[in-house]
Amino acid sequence: MGKDPDRLAPARPQSPDVQRIIDRQLQVKIVRHNPDLYVCRLSGEVDLLTVPTLVRVLDDLREREVPAVIVDLTGVTYCAATGVRALLEGTDAARATGQRLAVVIASLTVARVLKATDNIDGIENYSNLSEAMRAVTE
Repeated sequence: MGKDPDRLAPARPQSPDVQRIIDRQLQVKIVRHNPDLYVCRLSGEVDLLTVPTLVRVLDDLREREVPAVIVDLTGVTYCAATGVRALLEGTDAARATGQRLAVVIASLTVARVLKATDNIDGIENYSNLSEAMRAVTE
């Protein structure tokens, strides 16, 4: 049995505190900062095709009963209205279970979509990750 030339061994084993999910146009990296705080970093596009990945991640973190989650949209290049709806529904579901969900909106592109849909007030949002982490851990 030879090695498969199309498959590469992972460069290093992943930490149990880091999880990566790669969709066609959306990458999600979930980092456990401590037992009470997870940061979910998104990169790529949040649209009709990729929003189910975001919803699954938020549902999973809620089911794990993580007290606080920060969704970092800094690496998001495009966010459709369906992505905004997923964040709003995720925020409502989090509040209903006592989880705190904050969103980092550093991209002007994403901020414009949230502003245009008139939904930014329904989402606890911050302009950078450090600000969000300070607020959530206080």
